[in-house]
Amino acid sequence: MPYSDFERSLLRHYFSVVDGPEHADVYLVRNLPEEVAATLNGVYSRSSKSMRDQFLERLRQGLEAQGKKLESLPLPGAVVDTLSAVMADKSGQFLKTYAIDHGHNSLREGSVVHLAIEKVSQLVTRFIQRERRCSFEESSTRYIAFTAESHWRDPDVMAAGGDVAADYEAVLRDTFALYTRATEVLLQHLQRVRPLQAGEKEAPWLRTLKAEAFDAARYLLTPAIQTKWGMVVDARTLADVVTELRSHPLAEFRLVGERMQKEAETALPTLLKHAKPNAFAQSLQQALPQLCEELGAAVVPVQRGPSEGHTQLLCWDRELDDRLLASLLYEHSQQPFAALQNRVKALPDGERQRLMGNLMAARGPHDAWPLALEGAAPFEFETVLDFGAYRDIGRHRKGFQQQQQLTTVHGFAVPPLLHEAGLAADYIAVMEQTAERQQRIAKRFPHAAAYVTPFGFLQRVRIVFDPRQVAYFIELRSGPEGHFSYRKVALDMLAQVRRVSPLFAQWIRAKEGTAFLGRLDSEMTADERRQRRMQAAGDA
Repeated sequence: MPYSDFERSLLRHYFSVVDGPEHADVYLVRNLPEEVAATLNGVYSRSSKSMRDQFLERLRQGLEAQGKKLESLPLPGAVVDTLSAVMADKSGQFLKTYAIDHGHNSLREGSVVHLAIEKVSQLVTRFIQRERRCSFEESSTRYIAFTAESHWRDPDVMAAGGDVAADYEAVLRDTFALYTRATEVLLQHLQRVRPLQAGEKEAPWLRTLKAEAFDAARYLLTPAIQTKWGMVVDARTLADVVTELRSHPLAEFRLVGERMQKEAETALPTLLKHAKPNAFAQSLQQALPQLCEELGAAVVPVQRGPSEGHTQLLCWDRELDDRLLASLLYEHSQQPFAALQNRVKALPDGERQRLMGNLMAARGPHDAWPLALEGAAPFEFETVLDFGAYRDIGRHRKGFQQQQQLTTVHGFAVPPLLHEAGLAADYIAVMEQTAERQQRIAKRFPHAAAYVTPFGFLQRVRIVFDPRQVAYFIELRSGPEGHFSYRKVALDMLAQVRRVSPLFAQWIRAKEGTAFLGRLDSEMTADERRQRRMQAAGDA
């Protein structure tokens, strides 16, 4: 049925297309409360009507229940408030019935909120950002100089007072004092050894040097340092995150979870009400450390030197190269996967090389690896790296990552630049003293002790990537503009992949070799682009 002029005017405010082509009626839904949008999305499975028609029908029913008619709505001003009031009750009841009571989680996934999370520690940040179903953007340790005031002080440790609180404060004071001095000394050192060259612009040159200085100095930052970030998350995922936070033994985690829930409920009043502390999660927090103690598995220190670290391939498919080619062929074949794999396996090595080359030759510098590669068996790695590097690697949410509790027992990394600038002795002294203090705190507050374990201390991490993701990770994180610590992990991964899957590995475009101030070229390019945009805007 065609829309009236009034209906058409109303619909235009909430849908980008009112009368679309019959063969491709695609439109944007806008200006609607999240739970109202989720409700309209949900009724698709229970009605043959379009979302626009569902919108009008439900709005009309709500108004008629109040003795009003649709045409009585003022246009366009007060319609939003009126609509929200009319639709809220119906949407809430619909979502409670189907999303909560009946467990239709797809409805919860249709409601999305944007949260700004500020003045939270790096520790709780890393915990939340393990979640792979969200999107995050965080302040960078490479471009932001932190302040001494921006530290979280665990309330349980502070309430205990005495030596344990004094140790906590001493770590924050001494590590941050050296961090502040190190950033200045490192920048001066870099300016001496790599002065501005003829033809280079000062602004990108100085940004590059500052980033290099921050990359080395950040080893002294503690997870207590506060940061800020934005989060885009659906209601289902947010409820899971909030439940985990509110079940955590650390006070900050519980507080952040409560605040996230409170604020998100202003947009999602129905979908987050069931998020609460979980007894099972809380029981695991107690039972698993006890079990480790019983099994004698609490601490096995890293065997290599404290500044080396290592990456080991734990598990892989010994027929991976054959399976990769079979996965690529599968969608375009009518044979069982096993038959395709056997056909590929029977080919001479040279023929497989030729086939893979033909398939990969057209891949451009920004082209993603084919989705079919996710169907092959994953690579499972274990690495030992500094916590600062793990912060960056942890942003890769398409794989599985699992880190052990942050501690000082595995030693710490020493950035080479600290040696070059004459800061290594001071750094080592502070880190060794910090380890003593941290371990004293850990005896009484094992969870809170992580707050005073600087970024430079080593941590074991398990990483499971499918072939598509491992290739993406290596290509992205091996670049000379990246941090030297995670760059080493990426190149170590490449060496392991080459050993077990040479056909696949040869097409991974890693950026090997070393480069001093490897970020300078990209900063120069970015500056030139900014200048061109400004010039174009001025000409316009």
